[in-house]
Amino acid sequence: MPPGGFEEATLTDTSMDRVYIKKRYGFVRLCLMHGVSIRPTYVFGEGQLYSNVQGAWSIRLAMNSCNIPTILPWGLWFLPLVPKRNVRLFIVVGRPMILPKLINPTKMEVAMWHDNYVRELKRIYDEYKEEAYGSEGGKVSKLEVW
Repeated sequence: MPPGGFEEATLTDTSMDRVYIKKRYGFVRLCLMHGVSIRPTYVFGEGQLYSNVQGAWSIRLAMNSCNIPTILPWGLWFLPLVPKRNVRLFIVVGRPMILPKLINPTKMEVAMWHDNYVRELKRIYDEYKEEAYGSEGGKVSKLEVW
């Protein structure tokens, strides 16, 4: 399941990689409650499929919290809902995080496992960015964690 939701779609930009994960603890809590493993996954190139209006983040993210998505995706110039062509997607799946089954996980336990998830997500991004974007593109690409 992609934990970024409306917010991550809102932040999508063709020129940089962003994930919206800092405030997403619920999926970790559920995995702990049910003893389910997590496999951090990153899709390189996904943000290049569609252009999206940038800026006015506070207003747009506030609207997202009211379940109003604030994205304006634009793919092909003549068919805006069709993704751009010739975009290379490169999917990386991280190491499985084997979580214990905790019926009532504490905030501290959830935060610890969430930090582990974010750390593994950053690790796979940094490890594979040159393979995904080439040596030049990989040197300048960074993952923004919101």
